[in-house]
Amino acid sequence: MRAQLARILASEVFARSDRLTTFLTYIVEQTLDGHGAALKEHVLAMEVYGKGADFGASVDPIVRVDARRLRDKLREYYASAPHDSVVISVPKGSYSAVFDVHSLTGATPAGSDAVRVEPGPRSWHRFWAVGAVVVLIGAIAWIAIATGSRPAPPMRLLQVTSFPGSEGSPSFSPDGNFMAITWTGPDFATDGDIWVKAVEGDALRRLTDTPGVNEVMPAWSPDGQQIVFVRYEGRGNRGVYLISALGGSERKLSDSGSHPTWLPDSHSVVFEDRVAETVALVQYVLATGVRRPLTTPPAGFVDFAAKVSPDGKTLAFLRSTTLIRQPGADIRNGLFVMPMAGGDAVRLDDRAGSGGPEWTPDSREILYPRLDASGVKIFRVSANGGSPVPAAGLPSTPYRVSTSVFRAGGTFRVAMVDAQSDVGLRMIDLQAPQSSGRIPVWNAFCDSTHIEWPGRFSRDGAKVSFTSDRNGLAQIFAASRDGTQVRTLTAFSGSAVGLASWSPDGQSLVFDAVDGQSRTDLYIVAADGGSPRRLTNDDQRESNPEWSRDGRWIYYAAAGSGRSEIWKISAAGGTPVQLTMQGGIDPRESPDGRSVYFLDAPPGPYGNPFFSPRTLQLVSVDGGSASRVLSGIRQGRWDLADTGIVFLTGPPGLTPDAATPDAIEFYSFTDGRTRRLGELPFPVTNYGYSPLRALATSPDGRWVVVSHMDHWARDIVVADNFR
Repeated sequence: MRAQLARILASEVFARSDRLTTFLTYIVEQTLDGHGAALKEHVLAMEVYGKGADFGASVDPIVRVDARRLRDKLREYYASAPHDSVVISVPKGSYSAVFDVHSLTGATPAGSDAVRVEPGPRSWHRFWAVGAVVVLIGAIAWIAIATGSRPAPPMRLLQVTSFPGSEGSPSFSPDGNFMAITWTGPDFATDGDIWVKAVEGDALRRLTDTPGVNEVMPAWSPDGQQIVFVRYEGRGNRGVYLISALGGSERKLSDSGSHPTWLPDSHSVVFEDRVAETVALVQYVLATGVRRPLTTPPAGFVDFAAKVSPDGKTLAFLRSTTLIRQPGADIRNGLFVMPMAGGDAVRLDDRAGSGGPEWTPDSREILYPRLDASGVKIFRVSANGGSPVPAAGLPSTPYRVSTSVFRAGGTFRVAMVDAQSDVGLRMIDLQAPQSSGRIPVWNAFCDSTHIEWPGRFSRDGAKVSFTSDRNGLAQIFAASRDGTQVRTLTAFSGSAVGLASWSPDGQSLVFDAVDGQSRTDLYIVAADGGSPRRLTNDDQRESNPEWSRDGRWIYYAAAGSGRSEIWKISAAGGTPVQLTMQGGIDPRESPDGRSVYFLDAPPGPYGNPFFSPRTLQLVSVDGGSASRVLSGIRQGRWDLADTGIVFLTGPPGLTPDAATPDAIEFYSFTDGRTRRLGELPFPVTNYGYSPLRALATSPDGRWVVVSHMDHWARDIVVADNFR
């Protein structure tokens, strides 16, 4: 029967019907195992289609529709193969498979010599009693033995968590039946704790309970005894910790570090940490506390997100130019492998996302998020090199997956974070009437169900650029201020695109993007789209470009020296000129064209300017010493108007705080004073997500565009029976 099933599934009729292939395989296997009578619509909905227990057949007819399609496909197959001796059918009104066996003389299914084989011991006795069929069964049995056995059960998706808030960082227990996860509780804006959750069932146990401290990246030891994790307080890294899988007291392993992973003997862990002026991978021995450096990244690069192979022989990791990650505009990273015993690192891919690698249980392949034209998907690649291919059947996710050990039938489980993100833009008229200092009116701007970041207003205030991943990978868009005339300006494939700034005449835009060699450079594109012109082509990692008011220069930040500084380059290309010497990000030219405003750069490789308040400073367009202007400004949350600085204030969180709501403030160039322009009736995107920019202001200061998180959910799903 299984040989006949394999023959059917290999036919042209079923070659392009993945869903019906899964459907037929499941009901045949269940029927042969004696469970055919239990095949009901609700069971199939949950087991084959991953529906929940609340599935309603009256609302969702997917099982009945596919059953009808399956019957049609089977009739089509047997019309093309009339001499097959075993006929598999699904009678109308039933979901159990029926097997009709015919003599080897080529009788049709309607022939009088047909023998119907039913599941169960009595049916098999009757089957063996048919003399002519003995030869057939012997042949089928021989084929099954020679080819190694029965087909693996079909892959199915299990919904492991759907809690309110945010769940992430799944790590399987050694038997694959439980996983360590992080969960924030109902409000994803709060800090997370480490929990243990059953893959199938409701069992849930809390391991840590530390308000005000965020625990992430748990990794279950191969011996099942301990779980290692990372702790953050505020936005600061507070180190790597160890706790029993049963809970209890903790042990601090390191004052800093991230992405811990175990060696197979459960005696050592590997994680990334500060080494000199960069971030590299180190091995930490639990018994002695000895740290052994594993990698030495080239100047200007960092190594992170390591994973040791199950056999302990090979280390997979990512190499990039930065640790600051921005969802939806994921930076390309190099995926590398190297022997744990030491040796050269070998690059397997240069389009890896930031989620990190994971090994298959046999240590032969690596699963990892990879950037392609339609977004970030899970790919697989041989540890010995070769072409990466999509991991068929796995949902798209930018996050690292977790794999279990091998299970029945040579399959294993893959845990993934199901990420749902909708960050929209809201246009506000600051001259509209207010009520008690509160901004009452706003309009959705170029909304979608994906992520948008505000770019810049054109000099006349009539047009707005923005970046969105609504069509797959992030691209540059432009629209009129009223949200009409939306057009896509770029079509970058497999790379990260930043934000765009308008030329003074509104005919061009400059933006930053990451190319195929993981280099961040500046590009110029026409306002009506087309092929962009590359302005820089080097390893200096240029970003945040801003056009000068006379159109001659483009200011930008570059971090090729290891620290971000402010530079300028001719809009026609040429030799760059460095303006700052003590660090700088986020440049804006002053209204008089004589100076450049910028934020001071955060210190260290873990510094994140999106969360750390910075100081706004001023430097001459010819370079020199910088002067302090205003403190408490965060990157992406300020912009320049002709008469002053517009910026956002307010605490992080999902729900507005009545005492300290998110608000728009204004710093006047005239008198150097700050005043509030209005409190916002909604929170601006600022936590749980690193926006490229959350605010843009028109030059006349009347209009602002801000980001708002319309929907954010992180759940965990498991692909069972994956291979």
